[in-house]
Amino acid sequence: MKPIVFFRKFHKWLGLIIGIQVLFWAAGGFVMTFFDIEEVRGEHTMAKPAAFSLNERVTITANQALQQIDFAPESITLKGVLGKPVWVATNQEQQAIVDATTGQKLSPLDESLARQVALADFSGEGELAELTLLSEELGEVRGKGLPIWQAQFNDSDNTRVYISPQNGEVVARRNDTWRVFDFFWMLHIMDYKNRTDFNHPLVVFAALLALFMTLSGLYLVIKMVFLKPKRANPRKA
Repeated sequence: MKPIVFFRKFHKWLGLIIGIQVLFWAAGGFVMTFFDIEEVRGEHTMAKPAAFSLNERVTITANQALQQIDFAPESITLKGVLGKPVWVATNQEQQAIVDATTGQKLSPLDESLARQVALADFSGEGELAELTLLSEELGEVRGKGLPIWQAQFNDSDNTRVYISPQNGEVVARRNDTWRVFDFFWMLHIMDYKNRTDFNHPLVVFAALLALFMTLSGLYLVIKMVFLKPKRANPRKA
């Protein structure tokens, strides 16, 4: 079989096998460049975090705060939650927050505090429609830990704010734009389960097939356009 015939068939069958995924890669790349990443992350509706005042008196020491915690922390840090100083104790598995002015343990956050955190984080148009403590993992907050507070706002993009009950921090912001982006991201990286791994064997294999298809197409172009044999001119009678 002549090389040109082999590469024609090789290119055709590779195109049939990998062509749809190449289309998904192109569509995913277009979508990911089309959307403003700040809108995807929900940062355009994020309020500026309130820093606690330096005039706020911290009356509880770190050692006193540790007495309110029922696990052995690896570190303890002074941070601000809702504009107030709190001690945040952390180890590899747990976190807890203690009010640095009263000594009260605030974690896990109750509904009232979670509502305040959600409202303080959101600056868009819309109101808090629903607040739910989730005990089952959702795809849009995979890996963020459970349980987790979900604050659903009724703005035009259906913004959802997720709050950790352990440390009172907003760990994720999601909306309908994010869902569209995430769907095409899944198609782009071919991780149909977790949507986080972009160098797994399936996508590596698909990329190799696409590379071979491109190289075979390049060979055909060079062979048929640039190295095409010239036809002999017929002699005049």
